[in-house]
Amino acid sequence: MKKLLEDAETFYRPKLRPSGHDISRRFADNNGGAIPSNLLQIPNTESNTPYQRHCASVGVKPHPARFPEKLPTFFIEFLTDPGDTVLDIFAGSNTTGRAAEKLDRRWIAFEKDRAYLAASAFRFVDELPSEDLAALWSRLRSDDLPVKVNRLLREMVLREKASAYSAAPKRK
Repeated sequence: MKKLLEDAETFYRPKLRPSGHDISRRFADNNGGAIPSNLLQIPNTESNTPYQRHCASVGVKPHPARFPEKLPTFFIEFLTDPGDTVLDIFAGSNTTGRAAEKLDRRWIAFEKDRAYLAASAFRFVDELPSEDLAALWSRLRSDDLPVKVNRLLREMVLREKASAYSAAPKRK
């Protein structure tokens, strides 16, 4: 913040962020504040995650307000035990569901926008050919899925992945 205050033009440009948050010139005002000792310092610098690559591969716009997986991981570890259920009522790209899955928690995710809900499946797929990702995307967009995602979505992705592998030519 001190560097920003010294030379705001170098570190910051006022503009509307992809999340819709409007940051004005007042962001660079020196209010004499301090960083509290309990601040979670988790950078949001991911630019080439599997989720983003899969979205690009299929031509799908990724959710604009993604946050780093370390953020929900911190709270899930702090507030729950393995086997507990984590609820995310504004799932977006389902970063919280992915973090819960890695920490052996069950999870339920709600998302209003069906496109974001369908694309959230890409959080649970490691690497698949573009054609298989496109088929998965198409199926998730067209199936009569409820606007609730839980382990059933994960099982669906794993079945899709398994069928893609079983259809692939066998190596000798």
